[in-house]
Amino acid sequence: MGQTLPVEFTADEVEEIQREAAAAGRSVQDFVRETLMVAVTSRGGRRCAALDHVLEASTGLNERLAR
Repeated sequence: MGQTLPVEFTADEVEEIQREAAAAGRSVQDFVRETLMVAVTSRGGRRCAALDHVLEASTGLNERLAR
């Protein structure tokens, strides 16, 4: 069995989540789980892209500074 995360939402937030889940034809639990996992995985992807950009930019900079 999985672990439970202690997350609290306001009444308005719960209503919005319920509306979005119903619109998607999903249970609230499945909707929230998928939404959170998409947010977590996309954040990691954005971080990797940013690090790749910095690495590429700093490689050129380091080469110029070494001259």
